[in-house]
Parts: sequence; C-alpha cells; structure tokens
Amino acid sequence: MARPDATVASLAMYPFPSLRAATDTLWSCARRHLGWGPVGLEWSVLPPEVWQRDDVLVAQACGWPLVTRLFDEVAVVGAFDYDVPGARSATYRSVIIGRDPRPLHELAETAGVVAAVNDTDSLSGWVSLQHAWGGTPPSVVTTGSHVDSVRAVVAGRADVASIDAVTWFHLGLQEPAAVRPLHVIGRGPRVPCLPLVTASRFADELPALRAALSAAVADPDIEEAVAALRIREFVPFDLADYLPVRSLLP
Repeated sequence: MARPDATVASLAMYPFPSLRAATDTLWSCARRHLGWGPVGLEWSVLPPEVWQRDDVLVAQACGWPLVTRLFDEVAVVGAFDYDVPGARSATYRSVIIGRDPRPLHELAETAGVVAAVNDTDSLSGWVSLQHAWGGTPPSVVTTGSHVDSVRAVVAGRADVASIDAVTWFHLGLQEPAAVRPLHVIGRGPRVPCLPLVTASRFADELPALRAALSAAVADPDIEEAVAALRIREFVPFDLADYLPVRSLLP
C-alpha cells in the first residue's frame, strides 16, 4: 500500500498544557520507529472531529463512540496502560466524585441531585456514571470536558461527576486545590483505556503501528516523557476488546 505523506496523528484526549511537550515527544519517537507518518501531532483539529478523518494514521479516541458509530470507519490499534491508581493491563475504572462524602448509592437516592457530564457520548463520563448509578441521573449539566465537570462540582453547579481516572490523577497533581474539596464516592465499571485507532484504509499497517508504539513507550531515550504521561506500556487491542462495553447500558 502506498504511504501518503499527508496523514494525521492525534493524541489529544488528555490535553493538559503541561503534558503537550511529552506527548509530542512520544509521537516523534513512535514515528521514528515506524519510519513514516506525520512529522508532528495534530492539535488544531480535535476530538471528536479528527476521529472520522480518512487520513488519520493514529488517533486516541473514546470507547463508547468506537463501539456505537466508529467501528466501521476505523481499526483498533491498542491502548496505553497507565500508571494511575486502579489501572491495570490497559483498563481502568472511572472515579466518581462529589462534594458530599456519602457513597454514590446514598447520594443517588437524594432528591435534586445534579450530575456534571463532559459529554453524553463519553464512556468514562456518562456511560460509566449511568452504570454505577443504576440508571440515569435526574438532572444533568453538560460541561464539555472532565476538568470542567470537576470544576462544576467544586463550584456547586453539580453534585456528582464521573471522571476519567487518568484525568483525575493529572488534575490532582496539577491543580490540587481544585480537587481538595472533593471526595471519591464511587467507581465506574472496569473498561479498556482510551482506544488508539487508525482509519480503516490503514488497517494493513496495524502490525507496524503496534510495533512502533510499543517500541516508543519502551525507548530509554524518551523515558522522562513517558513517565510524565504515566504510561507503563502499549497493549495491542482489537475491536472485540471494546465491544463488551455495549452491555453497560440496557
């Protein structure tokens, strides 16, 4: 297959400014091991728009849209295994947080509870919350991001939110004052970490992409960048590894 120069790579699902340089370094190393591909990461076209581009060589996506609408358009490359509390073998559980320290099952029985949700197409922020809640929260405010969901709970505009475990870890490091008033009151179901996908037309490149990402994560030349991103290793996954999340909602 011809390898066009005009391809896109996007790893923008954890867009903390302090992590951007490390993310760029990770991709540069992966590209070196791959031997071709876009020189830099795409930071102007962001998720979810970038996922559906037919020139996407690698993009970090979300598990719910993957299994509900993207599965015919992309092939799954794998996922990163993150060194954050509760994560193992490239899986994690969302952290459900609130100002009130009561456990989620008690809070869910309280009238007038408002849930902050980053997006209703989010596996970690919405599907996981509904699964842990045992249904749909009675009132929802959509925030646009996990960080803004945390801030909505801190500010009192919402009472509870389900936050991606990696985001929660980095936010605790970078903005400890923002999370100090909050309590972890529950956990979402264990799900695979964010999928790395490639456009279907690059499916033949899956072995090479997997080898390049594995080599990059293990490359001693970028050990500091990988540690900053809290990545332990790259784990090859297929679509079949994500399909079980469909059963989280009735």
